[in-house]
Amino acid sequence: MDINGWSELKKWLIKHKALGENIDNPLYITRLNLSSKEIKELPGSIELLENLVTLDLSDNFLEALPESIKNLKKLINLNISKNNFKVLPEVLGELNLKSLNASGNLIENVDVLQKCQSLRVLNLSLNRINEINSLAFDNNLRVVNISNNFIKEISSICKSLCNVERLDISSNLIKEIPDEVSYLVSLNVLNAQDNQINKISKNLYKLPVEELDLSGNQISELKLKEMEDLEYLIIDNNPVQKIYLRDDFAPYLESFSADGCGLKEFLMFKSGEIKNLCYSSNELTELPEEIINYSKLEELYIDDNNIKDLPENLANLNNLKILYVEGNPLNAHALKVIDILHPKICDIKTKKGIVIEEAKETDLPEMAHLIGELFSIEKDFEIDFTKQLTGITKLYKQKGNVLLVARDNDKVVGMVTMQRLISSAEGDYIGHVEDLIVKENYRNMGIGSRLLNKIRSISQQLGYKRIQLAADIDNENAHMFYTRRGFYQTYLKVFHYKA
Repeated sequence: MDINGWSELKKWLIKHKALGENIDNPLYITRLNLSSKEIKELPGSIELLENLVTLDLSDNFLEALPESIKNLKKLINLNISKNNFKVLPEVLGELNLKSLNASGNLIENVDVLQKCQSLRVLNLSLNRINEINSLAFDNNLRVVNISNNFIKEISSICKSLCNVERLDISSNLIKEIPDEVSYLVSLNVLNAQDNQINKISKNLYKLPVEELDLSGNQISELKLKEMEDLEYLIIDNNPVQKIYLRDDFAPYLESFSADGCGLKEFLMFKSGEIKNLCYSSNELTELPEEIINYSKLEELYIDDNNIKDLPENLANLNNLKILYVEGNPLNAHALKVIDILHPKICDIKTKKGIVIEEAKETDLPEMAHLIGELFSIEKDFEIDFTKQLTGITKLYKQKGNVLLVARDNDKVVGMVTMQRLISSAEGDYIGHVEDLIVKENYRNMGIGSRLLNKIRSISQQLGYKRIQLAADIDNENAHMFYTRRGFYQTYLKVFHYKA
């Protein structure tokens, strides 16, 4: 063992609070957490940690890795997310990595992946990748996340992803699900939301997919058939004009969402497992009597349609817990059915043309004004533009925070922020959501939902154990809004102390 080298490395690790002083031998170290240490460069002596299995270098200022890291022959889990890498380091090709997280960098070039044939889990989300042809090689990948990049097609890599079980291609520039998708014979989960998809190969329907998200695309026609294993299907915010539904489609489907699609007909799936249906913001005129066949139905969203009447047997769905019907021209008979059910009511309507994206520095003054609108609702805070601008500017400049805006052309009409915190209960990072606000004349258009959905997606990509938020105790609309979207109220009460 290099005594001098180990002595210097030990001092460096202790300085960064990654090692206790009682560790006397580098061979004892199998896991090392150097996350959030403001590190700009790793010492070459890192190679002395010969038994290192897991190395977390996330949330630093690294642009490269030392060549000596290739000597860490037992290293299989590497996290270099949220750094300043512009290319995946060549030295990664010398390792036997099984899991690589390179999310949240500035990466454009990933050619080294051709040498990383032991990888099983790969996360390249939130980078600047234009093409992903480097994945076109024999590999053992099981989980791949290439979301939030600038990728235009996936046909060239499908053949190499025959073992992939979970694939996230969301928030790219992809225009079609190609015929080559037939190679994905092991695929269970596909997230393709927020692309430009307008064409879907019939080969997709032959795959063993259990969860499929096609929301936020340009799909005008769907031919639903087969998909024997499908349980969850989301097609929200697509300009769907026609859906062809075959009797053999998804016999075990549990959840279907078509929020904001302009649908005129209520689809009757043959599955007897349906628990959740969302038809919010469409053009439905009636709810069919056959809905009684969904005996396991728990949640039904038909708000903002053109429905006048409701079938009486709706009241016989004993498992129905949530029904949203507001925004329909309901008649007296329908109101009587609702009175029997005593549902919780919520309203949502989708506006086309609103873009959800990361905030720019030039957006900060508009965001400060929006926070003022939020504070006019919440009793605990005072409106002070200077303070709000100072606060949002600090949030923007602090590494690890996420600021999103909803933009109508060049105008900011909504926003949300998420700060990264460490939870002692979770033993890891969580996200704290604040400042979710939509301009008054843009409310009830689904913009708040899209902002929150995007934040949830990003928090999952960042590996957060949970996200949390607070709402004014008297704001019942906010309570229903968050509850509908999967949040639940805790037993904690928030206290402030003015320093």
